[in-house]
Amino acid sequence: MTVTTRPTRKTRSARPAPETGSGLRGWLWASGQLIVLGVEVLALLFLLANPAFRPRAIQVVGSTHLDAQQVVAAMGMPPDRSIFLLDHSVLETRLRALPWVRSASVALTLPDHVQVTIDEWIPVAVLQQGERSFFLNAQGRILGPAPEAGSLPIVQRPALASTQAGTVVVSPELEALLIPMSSGFRGAYHMRIVAFFLDDRQGLSVKTDRGFVIYFGQMATANERATLEPKLAALRALASRIDLVSSPITYVNLMNPAAPAVQMRPGR
Repeated sequence: MTVTTRPTRKTRSARPAPETGSGLRGWLWASGQLIVLGVEVLALLFLLANPAFRPRAIQVVGSTHLDAQQVVAAMGMPPDRSIFLLDHSVLETRLRALPWVRSASVALTLPDHVQVTIDEWIPVAVLQQGERSFFLNAQGRILGPAPEAGSLPIVQRPALASTQAGTVVVSPELEALLIPMSSGFRGAYHMRIVAFFLDDRQGLSVKTDRGFVIYFGQMATANERATLEPKLAALRALASRIDLVSSPITYVNLMNPAAPAVQMRPGR
C-alpha cells in the first residue's frame, strides 16, 4: 500500500488592524465618569454634613399623657444626625415601646422638619394597690400613675409583684368581660361594684357597695371565663329570692352556679 501526502497551502496571517482613536475615547469616557462620581460623592457628603439638614423643627401631635420632650427622647435622634440618615420606621418602633403609645407615625420633611403623630391608649380600668393607682389599657397593661379612678372599674391585685409601666395586670380576655360587667351591674342587681379582686391564681371576686363579697372562682382559662355568664345568671336567680340590697350578707359564693351559697352575718 502506498501512502501519499499532498502539500498543504500556506495561508497568509491576518495583519493587525491599525490602532484608532477608540482607546483614547474610552479612556476619556472612563475619566469623565470618575469625575461625575466624585462630584456626586462630594455633593452627598456636603448634604450629610450640612447643619441645615439636621432635625431641628420637631412637632408632636396627639400626645396628652406624654410631653414633647419624652417623645423626642424616646426616638433617640442624635442631634448631629442628618435627616437623610433617619429611618421613620425605626423611630416609630421606638415610640411604640412607650406604654402610653398605641401607634405612632413619623414624617420627615426637608430640610429639617420632623412631625410625630401619636395615638395614645385610652384607660379603661384602674389598678389600685394600697394608696397608689395606675391606669390600665385594653390589653390589661399598666400605662402610668392615675391621680384618681373616676368612673373607671377598679382592679386590685394584692399579690402583684410589679407595678412598672407595661406590666400585665389582667388578661385582655378577662378585662373585656369585667368592663361591661361593671357598667351593667347596677341595672341588673341594684348595687355597684366597688372593686374587682384577682388573686395569684386568677381567682375573681367582687366587692359590692352593699358591703359583701361575691366569689366567682378562677378565670385563668377560656373555659373558666366561659362560666362567668352562667354564674351571673345564678346571681340574678338568687336576687329573685333574696333581697341582695338590704339583707345582712357576708358573701355570696357562685363558684358552683348550680348551687350558689349565701353566708349571712352572725346573729341574724
